Amino acid sequence: MQMASKVIKLDVNYSCDASHAYQQQRHYISPWPGESAEHFAKRILAYLSLYEQHPSFAKDDSGGKAPDIFIEDSFHHLQLWCQLQLIPEKRLLRASHLADELLLVLDEDETDKARHLALNKQRIFTLSSAQLSEFCQMLKGHMKLSVWREDPQLSITDGEHLLQLNLTSLLEKPH
Repeated sequence: MQMASKVIKLDVNYSCDASHAYQQQRHYISPWPGESAEHFAKRILAYLSLYEQHPSFAKDDSGGKAPDIFIEDSFHHLQLWCQLQLIPEKRLLRASHLADELLLVLDEDETDKARHLALNKQRIFTLSSAQLSEFCQMLKGHMKLSVWREDPQLSITDGEHLLQLNLTSLLEKPH
């Protein structure tokens, strides 16, 4: 299913007692041309999982030539390259050289294929089909999400649905 909206208004109420992070922010996010709802959901979930590190979205789908989500320092050095689908190994190798860390946010099938890659500084965060389906039910033109983090859990609700993610693989240092 493709995204029908051109721009999504996302209001995030984020809290984490451990880091004393309490934020309310509004974001405007555009689905990429032809982007499926599942991929868009994966993009938002990855963004929310990295929220305290102030990630940025790519403007469009580059097919792995640029990160889908990234974190950079004040000198525009890539600290984190986040890819939301499995791309050719050559591009993953390039990404691992350009950034301090490489994060792959994949579904179960892609995770099995990516496990054989032994790239430096790589982490894999797997989102199940059930988690993506649950979050797709929260997708609206104006989303109001409450997000709270108690490591290793991230809980996301829109008032009707609740999704809990285990962030253990995000918290581990890459190998």
